[in-house]
Amino acid sequence: MSIKTLITSYAGSNLQANRQFADWLQTQTPELLQHETASSFSGILQTLNHIWAAEETWCTRIFGNTDGVMRYGLQELDAPEVFEGIVSRSAKLAEMVSQLPAETFEQPLSVKTPWFEGNLTIAEYLLHVFNHGTYHRGQIVTMAHQLGLTQMPSTDFLFFCIQTTPQH
Repeated sequence: MSIKTLITSYAGSNLQANRQFADWLQTQTPELLQHETASSFSGILQTLNHIWAAEETWCTRIFGNTDGVMRYGLQELDAPEVFEGIVSRSAKLAEMVSQLPAETFEQPLSVKTPWFEGNLTIAEYLLHVFNHGTYHRGQIVTMAHQLGLTQMPSTDFLFFCIQTTPQH
């Protein structure tokens, strides 16, 4: 399997997972989505917004897109906007990844932020974006359990691959 195929699969899985979470969470009450829960962020909606914010930031760094939306530091969140925004950005990200030439994934990219300085490949940064989303979606599931929710979507990469890859 090529690195392009692998990263494109991760991008598709990320989109599907964010879409499943948006679909699931929009059936919950606004109070539950905003309920304070001990985690990296104060609640479910804030955590989902953070995933969106990170994708926006990394798309700007990696692809130089100018349509990014600043999501950090927002105090008042509109649930439908967050649901639509994260799915839209994840779809654009998957599209941009699929259009990259194979050799681009191996190109280094120098990134300097307040938290780190790195000179990794495009593939490594993209894997970070997808793993970051997975990590925080896991936190959302834990918060949801604490709030009594059930019927969370199953968003493991393995299941995405099984659903989208012809079996031999």
